[in-house]
Amino acid sequence: MRERFHRGIRIYDLGSIIDFLGINGDMDVADLGAGDGYYSREFVKRARSVTAIDIDDSYFQDLQSLGIKTVRADLCSYSQGSFDLLFMANVYHGLRRTCRENLLKNMEKMSRRYIAIMDFNEKRLFGPPFRVKKEEVISDMQQIGFRPLKTLDLEYHYIILFERA
Repeated sequence: MRERFHRGIRIYDLGSIIDFLGINGDMDVADLGAGDGYYSREFVKRARSVTAIDIDDSYFQDLQSLGIKTVRADLCSYSQGSFDLLFMANVYHGLRRTCRENLLKNMEKMSRRYIAIMDFNEKRLFGPPFRVKKEEVISDMQQIGFRPLKTLDLEYHYIILFERA
């Protein structure tokens, strides 16, 4: 993958990530904890529809101008919509247990087919001081009826794509 930067941090080739996720024109995608919409901006180029969900709406006007639907919501309690793919990048590690439990129940309802979790791996060169191990994410997803389909290990992150069992 070629080297690129976002906000001064080295990032990965988004085309490769989208290919890994299998996003195509038949899919409705939700970006949970979308932030500035970094991933949503790429997803919208391939997906049928993209919804960016975040508690901070400061980027929503820009995202809407790109055809991205936006929802201001707390992920701990949001349960609206039905999507082919729920995508979450660099969020899962920071969810407190009660929030995580609520979110998992809601994700089970909202996802028609897939859930993808991207988070920091064990390398601690940058990012938050705490991590969530892949095994814990897999266990959580299995509890709501999703099984790991494939994993992509990147330099500082992993992505696990789950499908409904």
